[in-house]
Parts: sequence; C-alpha cells; structure tokens
Amino acid sequence: MLNFKKEKEKSNEKEKIEEIKELILKADLKENDIKSITFENRKKIIKGFLYLLKDKPTHNKSSLESYKEKYGLQNAKESVWHHFLKKNDWILGLNVDIKFIRDLYDEQKVGTENSMGRGSPKTDFIGFSEYTTLIELKHSGTNIFKNDKTTKSRSNTWDFTPDFIEGISQCLGQKFALDKNYKLKNFTNENRKLLDTNRIRTIDPKTIFIIGTRRREFPHDNINEHYIKSETFELFRRNNRNVEIITFDELFLRAYHIIFTERIKSNWFEDNEFDINI
Repeated sequence: MLNFKKEKEKSNEKEKIEEIKELILKADLKENDIKSITFENRKKIIKGFLYLLKDKPTHNKSSLESYKEKYGLQNAKESVWHHFLKKNDWILGLNVDIKFIRDLYDEQKVGTENSMGRGSPKTDFIGFSEYTTLIELKHSGTNIFKNDKTTKSRSNTWDFTPDFIEGISQCLGQKFALDKNYKLKNFTNENRKLLDTNRIRTIDPKTIFIIGTRRREFPHDNINEHYIKSETFELFRRNNRNVEIITFDELFLRAYHIIFTERIKSNWFEDNEFDINI
C-alpha cells in the first residue's frame, strides 16, 4: 500500500510540474516572476520545517503525526525526516557542504552483499556532484547526550548516548564500504536511471550525520549542564575529521538564511510565538 502511495505521489508531482511548465509558457512569465514564485514556495517549506522541528500542533494533531498521516508513512520519526528532506532536497543540496550536491539518491546500499543479498551497509542518502557525499540521519528528538552524568566521566565532559555513538560508527562503516566498493556498484534513482560512476568519483567520501536538536537538549545559556554538553559536542565535532555532524535546528537555520535576508531572532526556538509569515 505504501509503495502504491509513493508511486501515485510521484505521478501526481510529475503531472503538476508539467502543468506548471505549461502555465509559465502561456503566461509568458519573466525570470523575476518565477523567482518570486519559488521564493514563496520555499517560505512554505521553511514554515513546515519549523513546525516539524518543534512538533507544533496543526489540525488538532502534532505536526509529525499530521505529516505521517498525510503521506502514509511508517510510524518511525526518521521516516518523516527522510521523506521531508528527500521531497525538499534543496535543503540538503545547498546546506550540508560547501560544495553543491546536484543529485540526491535515497536508501542506497554502499557495500558488497553476500549470497543471500544481505550484509551491505545502507545509507539514508548519497549525494552526487563531482564527488560523492554520504548522508545519514536520525530524527530531531534523538538525544545526543545521556540524561544523567555518570561517575565515569570527567567533570568537564558528558557521556554521549548509544544512538549518537552507533550513528557515528554507522557513518564510518558506510564511508569505508563506499570507498572500497564504489566502482563495483550500480547506483539507480527512484526512476531506475543508472548513474554514470565514471563521471562521478569517490575519494575519502564526505560523510554527514544529522541528529537531534541542540537548542532543545543543550541550549546556549548559563546552565552548567548545558555548558558542559555544548563544549563536549563542539570539541568532538572540531576534532572529528571523518564525519561532519549537524543538528536539525542548525540545518533549519542554514535553510532559513538561504531564503530570508533578515536575521532570525536569537530566541526563535524558545519563543512559542515565533512563526514564518506566508
């Protein structure tokens, strides 16, 4: 049933695109007019991003529940974020790296399967430009740190959660598998189009890990626990060469400032009245 819904959704989107193209030609819209339409559409997407991030109520339900119901998704929160970022791939394409990601393929196996068709690591997204980028994600509610500080930790550090550590290990495993097996694999998108791996290379593939919401878990304030967590997180990120770690609220900020010229208010996450006007 889910596959049928996905195919129907893709078909409807293609029809809408063709209709929009026809309208643009008939209306003889200028480049600035098209940019204005795109801007208004992306404002709506940023608003949707904000509502999902803060799980604001909409239609008498939480935003995450409403989104799952609208698109017939599985119960896991990861499925919502996977669908949202795939549907609005410009957020990742313009955000996660200095280099632009031209094509974004989802749920790709990056290793070598055994005789039973198993054993190959699967990444949430693989991005292609001149070189490859791997993207793995959890969800916005995933905690980066454990709730309680254990006695094993030093006074100026905090323990990471198993979700965080396992996610990093998963990224490293995918990175190694892709580097080793890239030339042996055939990558296809949802339209079964085969990627020309001779034109796109992989060398020490860039790996992105999207997890949690730091403004929810350890906001930048004067609370000692939050200060220690923030310092620990930044030290880990800055000393980790192989995986670039970004939180969902950081990704939102980058996307917001791609669209809007004015600076966002500093307490946008804590302020329940903050919204995107469309």
